[in-house]
Amino acid sequence: MTEAYLRGKQAALVAGLLFLSTLMGYVARSTISVALPFISEDYGWTQSEQGYLGGLLLGIFLVGYGLSNIFLSPLIDRFGPRRMLTAAIVIWSIITFFTGLLGLIFGAFLFLRFILGVSQGTLFPSASKETKLRFAPGLRSRVNGLYMSSMYISNLVIGAAVLPLIAFTDWRITLYIVSGLGLLLAVPVWFFVKDDGKQDAPKSMKEAYSEIGTGLKESSRIKGFWRLTVADTAMNLAWWGLSLWLPTYLIEAKGFTTDELVWALPMIYIGGFFGIFLGSMLSDRVGRRSLITALFSITGAVFLGLLVIAEDQALVVFAGFATLFCISLLPANAYTLLQGIVPARLTGSATGLLNGVSNGVGVLGPVLIGASLALTASFDLGIAVVAGAQILAAYAIFSFRRLEKSEGSGS
Repeated sequence: MTEAYLRGKQAALVAGLLFLSTLMGYVARSTISVALPFISEDYGWTQSEQGYLGGLLLGIFLVGYGLSNIFLSPLIDRFGPRRMLTAAIVIWSIITFFTGLLGLIFGAFLFLRFILGVSQGTLFPSASKETKLRFAPGLRSRVNGLYMSSMYISNLVIGAAVLPLIAFTDWRITLYIVSGLGLLLAVPVWFFVKDDGKQDAPKSMKEAYSEIGTGLKESSRIKGFWRLTVADTAMNLAWWGLSLWLPTYLIEAKGFTTDELVWALPMIYIGGFFGIFLGSMLSDRVGRRSLITALFSITGAVFLGLLVIAEDQALVVFAGFATLFCISLLPANAYTLLQGIVPARLTGSATGLLNGVSNGVGVLGPVLIGASLALTASFDLGIAVVAGAQILAAYAIFSFRRLEKSEGSGS
């Protein structure tokens, strides 16, 4: 098959649409985290109820997201990234609208959060498939890096724009606006994102799932796979726990006002943005990714401890910035190390399995922090647990170092 790679302005346009798609997906899923104090007030929750029920709302998303990553990925090869990406955006936009509409019915709220996770599980696999099909190899790292950075840029957008919007209007109205922006985005995605996935598309849906089942089984047997999965899972406990609870934590535990969050949250979240790019550059230049990532993860655990004991607002923001700077490197290097031990024909299955498991188990991050708040009237115990998870992550990925020597020789 003759490849038809994108060039110039068209390449920039499609890369920008992939970035906006994942960015808006993150905004849709994370708006609830900054809205939680307002949601709690509308429900009339006690602090204990906010801990349990709020943690459940924040965490149930990851269950659907993890399942979707593993079991819906074959549909991308069957129908192509254009259809799947557009469908994902439209579906999560509709779900976001109904979350605002039915948000004061807790059972409906919980169900919609789960379905939101299911709808967004194909966002990153679709973007990855489009990148492979439509961008020359010399551009793929930059395109992948662009849309992966949305996980950090989204938090800057939430702190600088979404939070003030919630304070000025209402959290339900904000969800309506996010929903509308998503539906608008789906239009250029449909017209400008192209795909040519038919060359390796299974003949039927049954064959698609049969192939993914075989790929998942083979991937799970590759030496070193579960070490990387444990490391990425432990990192996700901290990432999801912190990113979903951080606005509430700063308000209730550190005394920040809503106005102060407008500058504090972007300052903290930009740490992850710098960490993933600078850490990756260091790893590529020096090599020894396992060792460098382990050091970053352990340092992240130290800064989590500083975050707990810090009282001065500037020190709190610094500790948060440094924490995200350090823990953000692990997923990028885990994926790079995984590609070194997995043969090309299993790369998609192995990545989907790792991402699905790590994000699915990551649900325990916000749940543990919420349980800490409910049981002890403090976030400290939950943060201590996720700090311990970073030490586990460091151990797991450091133990991979002997396998790292064979990087790139997967057969």
